[in-house]
Amino acid sequence: MFRSLKVLVFFITVLSLDSLFGQSEEFEPCGHRHVIEDLESRFPGYKKEYDKMYQDIIRMSKSKTTSINKRKRRIKDTIYTYDTTIVIPVVFHILYSNTYENVEDSLLVNQIEVLNQDFQRQNPDTANTRSFFKSRAGSMKVKFVLADTDPNGNPTNGINRVLTSVTSWGTSNGVNNNMKYTARGGVNSWDPDKYINVWVCDMTYGGTERVLGFAYPPNSHPYWTISSLKAEQGVVIHYKCIGRNNRRATTNLLRSSNMGRVATHEFGHYFGLRHIWADDQNLANRCFYDDFIDDTPKQGTGSNFSCYPQRNTCTEANDLPDMIENYMDYSTHPCQNMFTEQQTRAMQSTLETYRSSIATYEITTTTTVIDTVEYDEMLVFYRSDKSQIIVEVVDKELDVTLSFDLFNIVGQKMMETVTIEKNETIIPASKFSQGQYIAVLRTGDGDLVKVQRLIVD
Repeated sequence: MFRSLKVLVFFITVLSLDSLFGQSEEFEPCGHRHVIEDLESRFPGYKKEYDKMYQDIIRMSKSKTTSINKRKRRIKDTIYTYDTTIVIPVVFHILYSNTYENVEDSLLVNQIEVLNQDFQRQNPDTANTRSFFKSRAGSMKVKFVLADTDPNGNPTNGINRVLTSVTSWGTSNGVNNNMKYTARGGVNSWDPDKYINVWVCDMTYGGTERVLGFAYPPNSHPYWTISSLKAEQGVVIHYKCIGRNNRRATTNLLRSSNMGRVATHEFGHYFGLRHIWADDQNLANRCFYDDFIDDTPKQGTGSNFSCYPQRNTCTEANDLPDMIENYMDYSTHPCQNMFTEQQTRAMQSTLETYRSSIATYEITTTTTVIDTVEYDEMLVFYRSDKSQIIVEVVDKELDVTLSFDLFNIVGQKMMETVTIEKNETIIPASKFSQGQYIAVLRTGDGDLVKVQRLIVD
């Protein structure tokens, strides 16, 4: 029974092309629904547990303070800023039956670049995010790198090339895991607890590019405990869609998906995200279900590989159009440019809660020196060679707010109050005429700290 096995296959996701490739109206652009139905038939109760677990992830992502937040602490006169980035190794398994399918290294290198830009919101097209969605855009402190060590401890460049006699791995609904097994002509995964496995292979079916990719989540998600399925974790990408500017993208639709964002989309699924329309396109009320992400507007169907800014498939309070910018939609790659803040928090919650073993942490420290001089007493003096009034205070006096005022001998205030925030404060004095002045230092409560006569000459 489902509950005794506690099996949850969370987000087996397929990204595929539909009628734009000449398919019939019955062809569904994503095999995700069929996967869920199949799992429900094999493990009764699966759908209920699937939704429960997903909503638990979203709730955790809303309430959890994660380890990547910046932390600052002050030591004397220096501020240290600590920035933690999650580093994840990726291995590309290139399955090819001819030289054309044996994609070049440069595509795999730039694919890593695209993933890092898109997840960190360093992509060059962030300006294309429409104004009403800009405040919702999020970034994830994650860095993908090509693996440098294989499972046996040997050096590697993270690219595993395998010649195979299998000419196509596609199926009618796109869900085919044969490429993940050496015994079936593919190649076994590297330890999914230590690497993200990406199989790059020919996903055509019947001579047509109907599928661009699909993804399995980490094995350690709740209820995913069947050991035989651990080998199937990872991401599968059609070889014509791997990387940015792949020369094999020769059709209009492949060219519209040629910015490396098939992988961005599938990595999003790998880290637990749903399509933003919640895969309810076959229901009578397509706006009934949601992706449980609050900062994505409700959406009835995927964008069907188009980019229409006026598209608005669901009406709700404070209504906004469909978020065609989102990587988890089906819009064209030039249209996509963002994850939302809550999507990035949900992915990070998935990673830190269920896949911590895959990550290492890279901590960078930024040092900002406020003042390199320490003083052992409070001084106020005039420096004639530079026409400056110098205020010097010791470190402990900076624990309270201090203000500086300058008066002439008849009590007239000569300048705006200056807040003292560091050991040495320089005040230009060229506008003051020669004569005697009274310098006054006070606390924020108005208590006198120092009164001193100054002579400007």
